[in-house]
Amino acid sequence: MEQNNFESKSLKYRGKDEKMTIRMNQNQIIVVLEPSDLQQAMKLQIEQIKDKAANKNYNWEIFDIKQEIGAGTFGQVFASLDQKTGKKYALKFIGYDDESDQDPEFKAAVREIVIMQTLSQTSCQGLLKIYDIYPCIKDDNKYLVIVMELCDCNLMELLKVRIEENKTKWTDEELLYILHQLIDGFVIMKKHNVTHRDIKPQNILYCQADKSYKIADLGGAKFLKPKQTQLNTVRGSPAYWAPEIYFFCDLQKDKEGRFFVGKQHLNYDPYTSDVYSIGITFLLMRKLIPRLDRESLKIEIEILRKLKSPSIFEQILIKMLEQDDQKRISFEDLLLLISSYKDLFKKPNEDVFVNCLKTQQDKKNLSPQDLMMREVKLAEAYEKLNLPEHAKSHYELALKYAIKLSKDNAKADIMNSLGTVNCDLEQYEEAEKNFCESVALYKKLNGDKHSSVADGYNNLGIVKRKKGEFEKAIKHYEQAYQIKEKIFGENNLGGAVILQNIAMAHKKLKNYDQAIKYFKSALQIKKLLCGDRSPILCSTYNNLARVYYEKQQFDIAISFYSITAEIYGKHQQTNQQRLSDTLFEIALCYQKIGKSAETIKVAQESYTLRKQIYGQYAKQTVKSQELLSQSFLEEGKYEEALQHYNQLKQFYHDNLVKCTVDERFDSMADILKNIGASYMGIQKYNKALEYYQEGIELLMKRGDNESTRLAKIYYNVGLAYRKMKDFKQAELQYKTAASLISNSKSASDLITLGDIYNNFGVLYGTQDKFDQAKKFFQISLEYYQKVLGPNHSICKEVQINIKELEKWLSK
Repeated sequence: MEQNNFESKSLKYRGKDEKMTIRMNQNQIIVVLEPSDLQQAMKLQIEQIKDKAANKNYNWEIFDIKQEIGAGTFGQVFASLDQKTGKKYALKFIGYDDESDQDPEFKAAVREIVIMQTLSQTSCQGLLKIYDIYPCIKDDNKYLVIVMELCDCNLMELLKVRIEENKTKWTDEELLYILHQLIDGFVIMKKHNVTHRDIKPQNILYCQADKSYKIADLGGAKFLKPKQTQLNTVRGSPAYWAPEIYFFCDLQKDKEGRFFVGKQHLNYDPYTSDVYSIGITFLLMRKLIPRLDRESLKIEIEILRKLKSPSIFEQILIKMLEQDDQKRISFEDLLLLISSYKDLFKKPNEDVFVNCLKTQQDKKNLSPQDLMMREVKLAEAYEKLNLPEHAKSHYELALKYAIKLSKDNAKADIMNSLGTVNCDLEQYEEAEKNFCESVALYKKLNGDKHSSVADGYNNLGIVKRKKGEFEKAIKHYEQAYQIKEKIFGENNLGGAVILQNIAMAHKKLKNYDQAIKYFKSALQIKKLLCGDRSPILCSTYNNLARVYYEKQQFDIAISFYSITAEIYGKHQQTNQQRLSDTLFEIALCYQKIGKSAETIKVAQESYTLRKQIYGQYAKQTVKSQELLSQSFLEEGKYEEALQHYNQLKQFYHDNLVKCTVDERFDSMADILKNIGASYMGIQKYNKALEYYQEGIELLMKRGDNESTRLAKIYYNVGLAYRKMKDFKQAELQYKTAASLISNSKSASDLITLGDIYNNFGVLYGTQDKFDQAKKFFQISLEYYQKVLGPNHSICKEVQINIKELEKWLSK
């Protein structure tokens, strides 16, 4: 509807200025309370309704009413279309007559309207907007019509469809996003002295148009007097009541088993009680269950409280579900707390679930053909969301319709899509069966030399490659390429993709020269068809870089990655994520060849870009920050390294980084070791020992008594003691480190053993124990040569040390 241009006027009543604003236009009065006389506001609203009815100052026929979508506290709600503007609205019809202004229910409905009008003047996305109010006569009955925002469904409907759709849970990051939007609305309600009193999933709506969650159904809302903080009346659903209401309210059952409130003995803060109700709602959302009885709720809250390492969202939930209302978090503090974690927010994609709801509603009216197409679209939507298990269930339903309709072409396409989904789910036997059936159908429909048959062979090659059957994969790829070449000639993009797949199979077989040959052939075709700097070339350049990386030809790898980065940089708007990944790979290459300054520069670019794309706490951002920190350490920029490592330590400590428990332990241990190494760099050895000890305790707590990580920390402790000239402690720590990995055959552990025994040599050399020093340098050399070969620079340095010792011993 058109935006109203309001004129503000003051109101004189009982000889004084009332504390309210009356905004007027030619058709309606909107009463905006600021804080004052609700009864007077309601009286004005009822008089306006009567005036409109008497003057017939309305035109409700402009609305094309589509369908009933629900019922509020005081009336039915219909979806409708404004035939003038084409906009969609929700119309709430409340029955009334000439005597209604004396009816308590009608007065309560008007109270809801006045509260909604007051809140509608704010710009908060979490509050449902009201656009107009007018009376009308329909089927000889009088109604008051409220024109509101049209939403698609409520949270309970979304919750139930998520349960039905293979239990698709909201992530903690998504729940934080939703909670922030709603708490923002509740804070505004509190500023206007309004308490909801009936918070539950059914009264929170989702609007697909602007992807927002809105507080709805204010029929039970209460307008409090200024500075009023206590109520002694109750509304809402007992399942969502806070303990201070549930356990002190005379809740009884009638003969039909329905609850009603008997004599009340209440005195409670409605705002903190609303916080508890929201807590229950979000507990249901997180657990993905539609309801909890009181005993089950108690158990779930106890489980939350006993968590050793609760996530950020779980910590917030615990504060909301605090039993003691005096200690429970307030709306204002809750908003501040959630806002401090904005970097974690992730907007949920509810579209597919809304579409599922619409499908359920439409099933009675749609033909099998339409239902098949609807299931295919839902499956494709799930694929885009990277939810292959959900996509699979919808493709299987679509396949049933295709078989029922005897549609071989649709059956072949759906079978092909099913194969792709099964491949994503690593169900390779099923995927292979799907692709074989789709190839057979394509041959039957289109002949042996059709492009669809080539695509089928290519997909079979992908399955074989993922199963590790690389030679068989190459044969399927070659079949696909021959068909594509026969149809389209040598230079076609489909053929280039297949050549790239052949190259990837050769790479897996470590046939690097063959892999390079096929990647370059694919690159040549792509350049010919798309130009030298098209983003289509980037996947091939990246794959070439990875081959050279595996061959340890890091300079060549950097050259190919750099071309990719240049192309992505020119098309940055659509390729920011890929650019950040490529920069990260370049930084890794620089690190491998010991160019710390270059590593820092490129790692910093990757870190900055990833922080902008994913947020501070995302895994990708953290990986870039870890690489940047390591580069500062290697470059000898210890203060910068400490700054980043301490920040990373805090992230993992506060559970801000989404990862498994093992990943958190490993990362924390590495960070503590590197903080220690940074303090070593600035010669604060006691400080370094504190962090090394913390790392050891962390790994021992996990029961990690024999590990490479633990060995490396003990080795670093030995280095610290050697610097402090406590040679006995240094020797003890080196021995402990060596014993932890003495039986290991891994290249990394052999290098670490080489480092340990090399430092044994240095330790004894420092004490002029040249015989022992020589012995340990020789042991060190043996370990280094096993991995690096005799001509490596590290081996040559050790050999020089041995020769120097031999000179001293000969004297």
